Amino acid sequence: MPGTRGVYFVANDHVAELVTAFLNSFRLTNPDIPLRLIPFDSDYGRIAALADRYGFTVWADGAALARYDEISLSFHPRTKGHFRKLAAWEGEFDEFLYIDSDTAVLRNIDFVFGHLADYGFVTATSHLPGRAWKETVRDSGLLTEEQYGYRANTGFVASRRGALTPAGIQAALPGARELAPHMKLGYEQPFLNYLMVTSGLPYTSLHRLRTTTGDPAVPAEIFAWTPGVKAKDGAIVHPVVPPPLLVHWTEPVKPGQADPADIPLYDLWCHYRDLHTRT
Repeated sequence: MPGTRGVYFVANDHVAELVTAFLNSFRLTNPDIPLRLIPFDSDYGRIAALADRYGFTVWADGAALARYDEISLSFHPRTKGHFRKLAAWEGEFDEFLYIDSDTAVLRNIDFVFGHLADYGFVTATSHLPGRAWKETVRDSGLLTEEQYGYRANTGFVASRRGALTPAGIQAALPGARELAPHMKLGYEQPFLNYLMVTSGLPYTSLHRLRTTTGDPAVPAEIFAWTPGVKAKDGAIVHPVVPPPLLVHWTEPVKPGQADPADIPLYDLWCHYRDLHTRT
């Protein structure tokens, strides 16, 4: 029998509208699974006030969050709350999913947990050109081609409690710092990629499972900026294969950060942002 399962997300009040769209979409497709907010920083009162409406709890271990704030300073001149997602590996759920809050979740996520019988880490998308590492990593000799080639988007990660530990993360820091000149240091993504591929545990992605097995039914992460993607009434209508798991508004343009005319799939995002007010 599986242990406890749940989902974590990181947010603060600065992205309240993004979070509302995420929560509306997530609870429409996943009404019962436990959900927990990891605060991005101390400014999360508006988000925490939504806990009863959407059935989530709030991470309370401030010492753990402070530990990952400190780790973020190993790579950045100021604290980056994105590193707080690493707390998920010492959280309450035996098996968990971390999902970025700049997403709309379009289907039930229970199937992902089945892959944890074979893998320590399962992301939605991997082997993304230009993600996580600069091309100079190829010549560094510090990672194998398989390791740096993984290049996973860390906005959707399934794993198990203890697959990464505070002591193990701390021990990995010197090797990661050596690779810092080869990292694309926007957020925590290259560091988490490094932790996964050097953990000694097997890792994969839904993208890799779909391409290696040839199974078109494995759901996909859809990036909002992908050319040719079309949506209607809160659903992706093109392409329909592989089936969409979630839509992700990654950089460079997110709702709330630019003119709506410049935001891809803006109508889809509005559909989920406003969904609760229509029901």
